[in-house]
Amino acid sequence: MPSIIETKLFLPILIVSGWVWLMSLVSCGKGVDPSLSTKTLQVSKVVPLDGAVGAPSCKIEMSVDYVADNDSIADKINSGIVKMLFDIDGLSMEQAADSFVSRYTADYVSFLKPFYDEDDGDKTKRPWYEYWYRLDADIVQAEEGVVSVVAKREFFEGGAHSIEQKVMANFEQSTGVMIRLADVFVPGYEARLADILQKQLMQVVGASDIQSLRDKGYLYSSDMFVSDNFLLGKDGVTFIYNPYEIAPYEMGITELTLDYDDIEDILKR
Repeated sequence: MPSIIETKLFLPILIVSGWVWLMSLVSCGKGVDPSLSTKTLQVSKVVPLDGAVGAPSCKIEMSVDYVADNDSIADKINSGIVKMLFDIDGLSMEQAADSFVSRYTADYVSFLKPFYDEDDGDKTKRPWYEYWYRLDADIVQAEEGVVSVVAKREFFEGGAHSIEQKVMANFEQSTGVMIRLADVFVPGYEARLADILQKQLMQVVGASDIQSLRDKGYLYSSDMFVSDNFLLGKDGVTFIYNPYEIAPYEMGITELTLDYDDIEDILKR
Protein backbone atom coordinates (compact mmCIF):
# COMPACT_ATOMS: atom_id res chain seq x y z
CA MET A 1 0.00 0.00 0.00
CA PRO A 2 1.42 3.44 -0.85
CA SER A 3 2.56 5.94 1.74
CA ILE A 4 -0.30 8.16 2.79
CA ILE A 5 1.50 11.33 1.78
CA GLU A 6 4.32 12.61 -0.34
CA THR A 7 6.25 14.94 1.91
CA LYS A 8 8.80 17.64 1.60
CA LEU A 9 11.72 17.46 3.98
CA PHE A 10 10.49 17.56 7.53
CA LEU A 11 6.78 17.51 6.72
CA PRO A 12 5.44 14.10 7.86
CA ILE A 13 1.90 13.19 8.76
CA LEU A 14 0.96 14.26 12.24
CA ILE A 15 -2.07 12.70 13.86
CA VAL A 16 -3.84 13.63 17.07
CA SER A 17 -7.02 12.78 18.91
CA GLY A 18 -6.54 15.52 21.48
CA TRP A 19 -3.86 17.95 22.59
CA VAL A 20 -1.68 17.56 25.61
CA TRP A 21 0.22 20.84 25.80
CA LEU A 22 2.74 21.11 28.61
CA MET A 23 4.45 24.47 28.62
CA SER A 24 7.41 24.84 30.94
CA LEU A 25 10.47 27.04 31.25
CA VAL A 26 13.65 25.02 30.75
CA SER A 27 17.10 25.68 32.10
CA CYS A 28 20.02 26.58 29.90
CA GLY A 29 21.59 23.14 30.12
CA LYS A 30 22.30 22.83 26.41
CA GLY A 31 25.11 25.34 26.20
CA VAL A 32 22.71 28.25 25.67
CA ASP A 33 23.62 31.81 26.66
CA PRO A 34 21.95 32.46 30.06
CA SER A 35 20.60 35.74 28.66
CA LEU A 36 18.50 33.74 26.20
CA SER A 37 15.29 32.54 27.83
CA THR A 38 13.75 29.43 26.28
CA LYS A 39 10.62 27.35 26.69
CA THR A 40 9.75 23.84 25.53
CA LEU A 41 6.50 22.87 23.88
CA GLN A 42 5.73 19.22 24.64
CA VAL A 43 3.06 17.18 22.92
CA SER A 44 2.08 13.58 23.72
CA LYS A 45 -0.90 11.98 22.05
CA VAL A 46 -2.38 8.78 20.67
CA VAL A 47 -5.17 8.51 18.12
CA PRO A 48 -6.91 5.29 17.04
CA LEU A 49 -7.76 4.96 13.39
CA ASP A 50 -11.39 4.51 14.37
CA GLY A 51 -13.36 4.27 17.61
CA ALA A 52 -13.08 0.51 17.99
CA VAL A 53 -11.26 -0.95 21.00
CA GLY A 54 -7.81 -2.17 19.97
CA ALA A 55 -7.85 -0.39 16.62
CA PRO A 56 -4.49 0.60 15.07
CA SER A 57 -3.29 3.98 16.24
CA CYS A 58 -0.69 6.67 15.75
CA LYS A 59 1.52 7.71 18.67
CA ILE A 60 2.97 11.21 18.63
CA GLU A 61 5.73 12.64 20.83
CA MET A 62 7.06 16.16 20.29
CA SER A 63 9.43 18.36 22.26
CA VAL A 64 10.23 21.71 20.66
CA ASP A 65 12.38 24.49 22.12
CA TYR A 66 11.61 28.11 21.30
CA VAL A 67 12.64 31.53 22.60
CA ALA A 68 10.54 32.75 25.54
CA ASP A 69 11.44 36.44 25.35
CA ASN A 70 8.69 38.78 24.21
CA ASP A 71 10.50 40.98 21.71
CA SER A 72 11.10 41.32 17.98
CA ILE A 73 14.28 39.22 18.04
CA ALA A 74 12.49 36.32 19.72
CA ASP A 75 9.63 36.68 17.24
CA LYS A 76 12.03 36.36 14.29
CA ILE A 77 13.77 33.31 15.71
CA ASN A 78 10.51 31.60 16.62
CA SER A 79 9.05 32.37 13.21
CA GLY A 80 12.09 30.71 11.65
CA ILE A 81 11.67 27.63 13.84
CA VAL A 82 7.96 27.41 12.98
CA LYS A 83 8.75 27.67 9.27
CA MET A 84 11.46 25.02 9.52
CA LEU A 85 9.32 22.52 11.42
CA PHE A 86 5.81 23.16 10.11
CA ASP A 87 6.19 25.20 6.91
CA ILE A 88 3.77 27.81 8.25
CA ASP A 89 4.11 31.60 8.42
CA GLY A 90 2.59 34.14 10.76
CA LEU A 91 1.55 31.88 13.64
CA SER A 92 2.90 31.25 17.12
CA MET A 93 4.49 27.90 17.94
CA GLU A 94 1.28 26.59 19.51
CA GLN A 95 -0.95 27.90 16.72
CA ALA A 96 1.30 26.55 13.99
CA ALA A 97 1.55 23.11 15.55
CA ASP A 98 -2.21 23.03 16.06
CA SER A 99 -2.89 24.06 12.47
CA PHE A 100 -0.34 21.65 11.03
CA VAL A 101 -1.59 18.70 13.05
CA SER A 102 -5.23 19.45 12.31
CA ARG A 103 -4.62 19.33 8.57
CA TYR A 104 -2.79 16.04 8.70
CA THR A 105 -5.31 14.51 11.08
CA ALA A 106 -7.96 14.93 8.40
CA ASP A 107 -5.62 13.50 5.75
CA TYR A 108 -4.78 10.47 7.89
CA VAL A 109 -8.38 9.56 8.59
CA SER A 110 -9.73 10.27 5.10
CA PHE A 111 -6.97 8.31 3.37
CA LEU A 112 -6.52 5.27 5.59
CA LYS A 113 -9.99 4.66 6.99
CA PRO A 114 -11.42 3.32 3.70
CA PHE A 115 -8.52 0.87 3.33
CA TYR A 116 -8.92 -0.22 6.95
CA ASP A 117 -12.64 -0.78 6.52
CA GLU A 118 -12.05 -2.77 3.35
CA ASP A 119 -9.53 -5.00 5.14
CA ASP A 120 -12.25 -5.81 7.67
CA GLY A 121 -9.93 -6.46 10.59
CA ASP A 122 -7.30 -8.46 8.69
CA LYS A 123 -4.61 -8.71 11.38
CA THR A 124 -1.86 -9.43 8.83
CA LYS A 125 -2.31 -5.90 7.46
CA ARG A 126 -2.39 -4.14 10.83
CA PRO A 127 1.22 -2.86 10.54
CA TRP A 128 0.10 -0.73 7.60
CA TYR A 129 -1.93 1.38 10.00
CA GLU A 130 0.37 1.57 13.04
CA TYR A 131 2.01 4.97 12.80
CA TRP A 132 4.33 6.80 15.18
CA TYR A 133 6.14 10.11 15.05
CA ARG A 134 8.84 11.61 17.26
CA LEU A 135 10.28 15.11 17.09
CA ASP A 136 12.93 16.75 19.28
CA ALA A 137 14.01 20.29 18.44
CA ASP A 138 16.68 21.77 20.72
CA ILE A 139 18.04 25.29 20.88
CA VAL A 140 21.83 25.21 21.19
CA GLN A 141 24.67 27.71 20.91
CA ALA A 142 27.70 26.03 19.39
CA GLU A 143 29.05 29.35 18.12
CA GLU A 144 29.18 32.62 20.06
CA GLY A 145 26.51 35.07 18.97
CA VAL A 146 24.59 32.40 17.04
CA VAL A 147 21.40 30.70 18.16
CA SER A 148 21.00 27.32 16.45
CA VAL A 149 18.16 24.83 16.34
CA VAL A 150 18.89 21.13 15.93
CA ALA A 151 15.76 19.14 15.12
CA LYS A 152 15.68 15.36 15.03
CA ARG A 153 12.69 13.60 13.65
CA GLU A 154 11.81 9.95 13.12
CA PHE A 155 8.51 8.62 11.89
CA PHE A 156 6.99 5.35 10.78
CA GLU A 157 4.13 5.17 8.29
CA GLY A 158 3.60 1.44 7.96
CA GLY A 159 6.32 0.85 5.37
CA ALA A 160 9.37 -1.37 5.52
CA HIS A 161 11.17 0.90 7.99
CA SER A 162 11.01 4.22 9.78
CA ILE A 163 12.50 7.40 8.35
CA GLU A 164 14.97 9.47 10.37
CA GLN A 165 15.96 13.03 9.53
CA LYS A 166 17.89 15.89 11.07
CA VAL A 167 17.32 19.55 10.24
CA MET A 168 19.27 22.57 11.46
CA ALA A 169 18.90 26.35 11.37
CA ASN A 170 21.09 29.21 12.61
CA PHE A 171 20.07 32.71 13.71
CA GLU A 172 21.97 35.85 14.63
CA GLN A 173 21.37 36.32 18.35
CA SER A 174 21.57 40.11 18.07
CA THR A 175 18.96 40.42 15.31
CA GLY A 176 17.08 37.12 15.10
CA VAL A 177 17.76 36.93 11.37
CA MET A 178 18.27 33.44 9.94
CA ILE A 179 21.79 32.86 8.65
CA ARG A 180 22.00 31.56 5.08
CA LEU A 181 24.94 30.01 3.28
CA ALA A 182 25.36 33.25 1.34
CA ASP A 183 25.86 35.05 4.68
CA VAL A 184 28.73 32.73 5.60
CA PHE A 185 30.55 32.23 2.29
CA VAL A 186 31.85 34.56 -0.41
CA PRO A 187 30.03 34.76 -3.76
CA GLY A 188 30.82 31.85 -6.05
CA TYR A 189 31.62 29.49 -3.16
CA GLU A 190 29.46 26.61 -4.42
CA ALA A 191 31.90 24.69 -6.63
CA ARG A 192 34.83 25.06 -4.26
CA LEU A 193 32.79 24.06 -1.19
CA ALA A 194 31.22 21.09 -2.96
CA ASP A 195 34.68 19.84 -3.86
CA ILE A 196 35.87 20.18 -0.25
CA LEU A 197 32.79 18.36 0.99
CA GLN A 198 33.30 15.52 -1.46
CA LYS A 199 36.90 15.10 -0.35
CA GLN A 200 35.77 15.12 3.27
CA LEU A 201 33.17 12.47 2.48
CA MET A 202 35.79 10.30 0.80
CA GLN A 203 38.01 10.62 3.86
CA VAL A 204 35.18 9.78 6.27
CA VAL A 205 34.06 6.64 4.43
CA GLY A 206 37.54 5.53 3.33
CA ALA A 207 37.16 6.04 -0.43
CA SER A 208 40.16 6.74 -2.64
CA ASP A 209 38.26 8.18 -5.62
CA ILE A 210 34.78 8.93 -6.88
CA GLN A 211 34.28 5.39 -8.21
CA SER A 212 35.11 3.76 -4.88
CA LEU A 213 32.84 6.32 -3.23
CA ARG A 214 30.00 5.21 -5.49
CA ASP A 215 30.84 1.58 -4.88
CA LYS A 216 30.15 2.27 -1.21
CA GLY A 217 26.72 3.66 -2.11
CA TYR A 218 27.42 7.39 -2.04
CA LEU A 219 26.68 9.77 -4.94
CA TYR A 220 25.57 6.81 -7.02
CA SER A 221 23.04 8.82 -9.01
CA SER A 222 23.96 12.41 -8.19
CA ASP A 223 26.88 14.80 -7.86
CA MET A 224 28.02 16.27 -4.56
CA PHE A 225 26.20 19.44 -3.60
CA VAL A 226 26.38 21.95 -0.76
CA SER A 227 23.58 21.24 1.69
CA ASP A 228 21.76 24.26 3.11
CA ASN A 229 21.12 22.10 6.19
CA PHE A 230 24.07 23.16 8.33
CA LEU A 231 25.21 24.06 11.85
CA LEU A 232 27.68 26.81 12.69
CA GLY A 233 29.96 25.41 15.37
CA LYS A 234 32.82 26.82 17.41
CA ASP A 235 35.53 25.28 15.25
CA GLY A 236 33.75 24.51 11.99
CA VAL A 237 30.60 24.06 9.95
CA THR A 238 28.68 20.79 9.98
CA PHE A 239 26.65 19.90 6.88
CA ILE A 240 23.81 17.40 7.14
CA TYR A 241 22.68 15.03 4.38
CA ASN A 242 19.56 13.06 5.21
CA PRO A 243 18.79 9.60 3.81
CA TYR A 244 18.30 9.52 0.02
CA GLU A 245 20.05 12.87 -0.52
CA ILE A 246 23.53 11.52 -1.32
CA ALA A 247 23.16 7.90 -0.25
CA PRO A 248 20.44 5.25 0.17
CA TYR A 249 18.41 4.77 3.32
CA GLU A 250 20.65 2.13 4.88
CA MET A 251 23.57 4.58 4.96
CA GLY A 252 21.66 6.76 7.42
CA ILE A 253 22.29 10.46 8.05
CA THR A 254 25.63 11.74 6.76
CA GLU A 255 27.31 14.52 8.75
CA LEU A 256 30.36 16.28 7.36
CA THR A 257 32.23 18.82 9.49
CA LEU A 258 34.68 21.22 7.89
CA ASP A 259 37.15 23.11 10.08
CA TYR A 260 37.07 26.86 9.56
CA ASP A 261 40.79 26.75 8.78
CA ASP A 262 40.13 24.43 5.83
CA ILE A 263 37.57 26.75 4.25
CA GLU A 264 39.13 30.06 5.24
CA ASP A 265 39.56 31.15 1.62
CA ILE A 266 35.80 31.13 0.99
CA LEU A 267 34.58 32.41 4.35
CA LYS A 268 33.25 35.93 4.71
CA ARG A 269 34.64 36.14 8.24
